[in-house]
Amino acid sequence: MKRLTTKSGLPVGIQKLTDIDILDDAGKNTAIAKILQTREVRQTLGGVLPDVLSAFAGDSRIRKFIMKVVGKYLNKILSRPGDIFEENDLQLLFKDEKFVRNLGRPLPDIINGLFDVIITMMKTLEELPTDEKTEIFGKMISKISNGQTGELITQGCRIINDLHKADPEFFANNMEPGFKKWVESVDFGEIREMFDTSAEDGRAFVKMANDVLWQYPAKMLLLLSLLPSAVNLIADTLDISVGKLNELPPDLLTDAILSFAKEINSSSVANVLNQLTEIVRKIHTGSALLGEPGAPQLPKVLSNMIEEIVNQTDPITLWKAKIALAEIQASIGQAMTEAVNNKPAFKQLSMIKRPEITNIRLKSLNQKLSDWESVDDAEMSKSLAQHLTAYDVQELAEVFNNMLRIFNRLGDQNPKIYLQIAGQFVNAVDDYEMAEAAKRLFNSISKEFQPMARAVVPGLVTWICDVIQPKDDEYEDDAAQARDALRSLFATEEV
Repeated sequence: MKRLTTKSGLPVGIQKLTDIDILDDAGKNTAIAKILQTREVRQTLGGVLPDVLSAFAGDSRIRKFIMKVVGKYLNKILSRPGDIFEENDLQLLFKDEKFVRNLGRPLPDIINGLFDVIITMMKTLEELPTDEKTEIFGKMISKISNGQTGELITQGCRIINDLHKADPEFFANNMEPGFKKWVESVDFGEIREMFDTSAEDGRAFVKMANDVLWQYPAKMLLLLSLLPSAVNLIADTLDISVGKLNELPPDLLTDAILSFAKEINSSSVANVLNQLTEIVRKIHTGSALLGEPGAPQLPKVLSNMIEEIVNQTDPITLWKAKIALAEIQASIGQAMTEAVNNKPAFKQLSMIKRPEITNIRLKSLNQKLSDWESVDDAEMSKSLAQHLTAYDVQELAEVFNNMLRIFNRLGDQNPKIYLQIAGQFVNAVDDYEMAEAAKRLFNSISKEFQPMARAVVPGLVTWICDVIQPKDDEYEDDAAQARDALRSLFATEEV
């Protein structure tokens, strides 16, 4: 097809952007007019106007005739033989900087005017009596809420289902080219830089917002008072939703939950777990590779970061907060105990049912230990030996040694401290109750433990006698005192 061209060399219907007068002689903004003159908008209007005119004409034959003539005239004006469908007039128009600037000038007025209209309308509605407002909004909502959104969702789901039946990967396959272009066109470095450069501004914005809000404490308190209402709303929502679940029969509810559990892809969950554990392993390995031999990089970085945090933390306030939290926790426990004690049924069930929880834990532990019965002696010995040798016994011994050193240093520095603590404890213990408990333990219950004691005590006594035998070492004086004490005890009994 032969293209028609103008004197400027461009096809008919296409003008140079430099030839478009953004402002006419009177200085009026003609940006909207320029948009209406583009091929895309003219074609859209040409397709819509006949229907609009036909609806406006109604059943009147005269109006139909007039609208028909008007429609032909408008189509003649809007359609141009030289329109080239391959060209994008709108795109060319919006590439012009002057046009965009000119178009942007009226936008604030348009937006502000729209808000003015909405505000005026809301003020008018506000001044109406309550019954009239109820009637207006009631009719509006009832006419809008006619199920169209539900039908739209249903039809959309049906369309998507049909597409997936034909091609299970329809959206992925068709969106890939566009998404790839989007990724290629987005400069993620600029996004990162934007977030980095916006950090200070974001903090300043938060500070500004708080400074302004707290200039009106009453309004801020009212804003914060929304939190309990939101919590109440969430609680009521959960109450109603969970209550509906509880209306289901036990078998139906359990079957539904088990069905949900069966639909979970265990393989995917396992793969996610494997990937996460591999990430942890790589971080550990990478830390060792980045750091010096024997000094991984991760602990060093964490140590520096935590040290900076600790250096800027007020220790007095921190410990006051810890003590306050402990007191709050104790208060909650005390309040819970008082509430339970005030209701005997709770208290009795707590005493009766709590051991059942312990029994379940004991049963689980016993099951774990019983599983070793099915393991042969060689494998069990190998596994337990590897388990025990994996512990750093030297480190454990050093912990014990350090505890002893601290204990002894405290005794050397303040010899009376242990006497004071022991004295306070002994003075606080009820001697009579202690004696009664000992009588019941050794006079009645001890008979039940006698077979066990005969199996253990002789070996223990023999071991003690072997320990205090005379030897040439640094502890011989203490051992001699122990032997003398035993001789004195036996000599007193013989007399």
